[in-house]
Amino acid sequence: MIKITILTVLILISFPVLLLAQSGNSEAGLFYSTWGSGVMGGYNYTDDIFLGGDIASTDSTTTSSGSGASIKSESVIQTFNAFGRYYLRDLEFTDGLFGQAGLAFRNWSGKGSITEDSTKAKIASVKINWSPVLLVTGVGWHKVWGFGLSLSVAINAGFGGTRTIEYTENMSRFSESLKNDLEKKTDFPTNLVVYVGYSF
Repeated sequence: MIKITILTVLILISFPVLLLAQSGNSEAGLFYSTWGSGVMGGYNYTDDIFLGGDIASTDSTTTSSGSGASIKSESVIQTFNAFGRYYLRDLEFTDGLFGQAGLAFRNWSGKGSITEDSTKAKIASVKINWSPVLLVTGVGWHKVWGFGLSLSVAINAGFGGTRTIEYTENMSRFSESLKNDLEKKTDFPTNLVVYVGYSF
């Protein structure tokens, strides 16, 4: 987490220094995505090229009980993206469409446990970790109105990342169907992003 924080600060500081002399607009705003909610900002380096970055986070904790046991799960997803976009502006009907590529720096983790209520003994547990760096590419649409409102929708896919799942089975074993279901639900291969901001 410390490395991601330092990298975030360095990039946010270096972007204005490197691009301040370039003509074009800047923008910033909020977004909601599959990987969490956060803030996004960037520069129109040229009319066709946009350089940006965003920070998103989400976390959840769930508990349930039954048949003499309690189940608890926790997840933390924190992501910093640095990306570039190329807009297709040659034809009128493609104005606003873009292709995007960049790197995602992730601090993702999850864990869960099954505990016997009467003895408080841990019956079984699971721990999930994702690799810290991921290549992200995608496509989307972006519109900026004359009064400054900026709206974009994008779908991105991640490549090159890995995920490890560690199972600890003390007094109970996870079924293969449960393992397969967990692997599918923690894959997150795509990320839908809906952004609303202001261009200035």
